[in-house]
Amino acid sequence: MTTEAQHATIAQVRLNMVANCRWAVAHRDRITYAETRPYPLIPPRTLPFTTDCSGFAEMMARWSGAADPSGVGFDGLGYTGSILDYSKAQSQQITREETQPGDFAIFGPHPGVHMVVLTESAAGGHDALCASHGQQGDPHELKLSEAIVEQPITFVRLMPGGVVPPQGGPNPWCPLNVDGEFGPPTVEALQWKLGVDQDGDFGPDTKKALQRHLGMAPTGDIDAATIKALQRHVSVSSSGVWGKETTRGMQRRLNANTF
Repeated sequence: MTTEAQHATIAQVRLNMVANCRWAVAHRDRITYAETRPYPLIPPRTLPFTTDCSGFAEMMARWSGAADPSGVGFDGLGYTGSILDYSKAQSQQITREETQPGDFAIFGPHPGVHMVVLTESAAGGHDALCASHGQQGDPHELKLSEAIVEQPITFVRLMPGGVVPPQGGPNPWCPLNVDGEFGPPTVEALQWKLGVDQDGDFGPDTKKALQRHLGMAPTGDIDAATIKALQRHVSVSSSGVWGKETTRGMQRRLNANTF
């Protein structure tokens, strides 16, 4: 595998991690908290399921095409202690400045008392958002400072697993007509893929989620830079103007489950 291919793989895995975590947050009414093993070995975005904080992190990694952070090939038994052990042995523990979206944060000394998935980088002292599944009613997306239950914090790098599985199972809003019309059906299919409420309105939450999915700063302003990133993502001409061909590219990718 070339360096460029490796970079593309981990970039996609990170996007998948954030999207899957936010999808889980949006569907927490069908997710239960319990300290049970094995954690569910189910296809991506299958509901309902029951797990704990480390099981949730392992599930998100498995769904997103990452390597098992416990190093045992997702046997359903990984937990904070095994993740700490393996990440230390493999030199995958990183500093706060090195964090990127999709990385893990584990709280407390070995074997750890809680862990979260970062949905933003915590570098530069940023109080990053993270996905936490530590009690009934979770998962929630909250600030890292709000999730900390004990020091020290160990940050663990997300690693690619080599194969990115199809994401999200069958999109209930697809297949779309590839007609270039950016109406409610296309918006709902996009919202489902991004893990936000499917109300058919291309509003601020959806715009920010789209920008995050594209690796952009989530400003909610769909400017020319965002449109060009979208156009590159759906393999159409990068004009910076969102027209019918851009929407058709999106519709094709959504139908193929490769958006």
